[in-house]
Amino acid sequence: MVEADIYEKLRKIMNAGTAIKLPKHKAVNEMLRGIFSEEEATLLTVFEKSQQPLSSEKIAQLSGVSEEKVKKIFDDMAYKGKVIKAGNFYVLMPFVPGLFEVYFTHNRDDPDRLKRAAKAYRELFYSGHPFELSAGSYPLYRVIPAADPTKKTIEINKSLEVKHQVLPYEVLREYLSKANLFAVVPCSCRNAAKYAGEPCKRTDENFCVTSGFLAQSVIDQGVGRQVTLDELMEVMRKAEEAGLVHETINIQDTSVFICNCCPCCCGFLKSVKEFQNYDAITKSNFVPVTNNDLCTKCEKCIEICPMDARYHHWPHSDDLSDDYIVLREDLCIGCGVCASNCPSEAITLEKVRNVVPVKGQAEMEQKFREERVH
Repeated sequence: MVEADIYEKLRKIMNAGTAIKLPKHKAVNEMLRGIFSEEEATLLTVFEKSQQPLSSEKIAQLSGVSEEKVKKIFDDMAYKGKVIKAGNFYVLMPFVPGLFEVYFTHNRDDPDRLKRAAKAYRELFYSGHPFELSAGSYPLYRVIPAADPTKKTIEINKSLEVKHQVLPYEVLREYLSKANLFAVVPCSCRNAAKYAGEPCKRTDENFCVTSGFLAQSVIDQGVGRQVTLDELMEVMRKAEEAGLVHETINIQDTSVFICNCCPCCCGFLKSVKEFQNYDAITKSNFVPVTNNDLCTKCEKCIEICPMDARYHHWPHSDDLSDDYIVLREDLCIGCGVCASNCPSEAITLEKVRNVVPVKGQAEMEQKFREERVH
């Protein structure tokens, strides 16, 4: 089998049963060649015969390679984030969510391989691959509004008759508190951007989060830093101060990972901003509302907004009554970063929609596949 055929076969195997497909494109072949050696890719093609996790013994039987050698190669791949190891079993991941996040979060491979894969991914991104994120009518990701502004909204709602009730999956702390273990990990998107020669413009700190079994896995592997819920909320607030957006899988159940995203590196947010690919995410159910009596026009909200959804309307009138900050609701994703960073507390969040995500991940993936349009 020639080398190119191995990577093309691996691409098809990784696409089986996953929502976000890898296209037949030269950048995909280059990316897979960057991540996997020919020997690794060849061994991984045994997963064509079973989409389930495989033991080293079963891989040896299917490949004809000794179990000792299989174990050595697959343990090394697991250490570098190319596969997931669970006990004596190994899992071949889809590309997104999966291989991309784990590989660049682990950040343990040869730097030349990481750089090659990152540059190929950047080419793939600008080839139009982000529109795979919106291939179905049900978005895979959703925005969770900023912590303290949402809390203020709830406090106001206690004393006022409101049209929309704030629900647990919309409240960051309540959403996270359903999990029993948390770990902060390096951001895969920022690592990949750095290797591609375009480091993040907003932060170089680690703000991405795993929970539950995935948190335990990254802690065991020495990749993640365990934190309590209170410590995690402080991480989330610091992320908001850096202008990052809380995003997670578009479900009510607590996801095993929660991202704090910037518009320059995050695959989802970057595609929304640069390609107007708004169907790739579900906006939060909130919009920011500005009290013009409190607003000092300091323009902090303009500076911090990840979507460039605000601008200063300079006055025309003699009395300056039309001097105010404008919100472009068509561009706003309801992240609340403006509200959490307003020094005069002039911005609050108002719930204006009742978009309800499905309960769990399996239901979401099925819904995405059923409603897929390309």
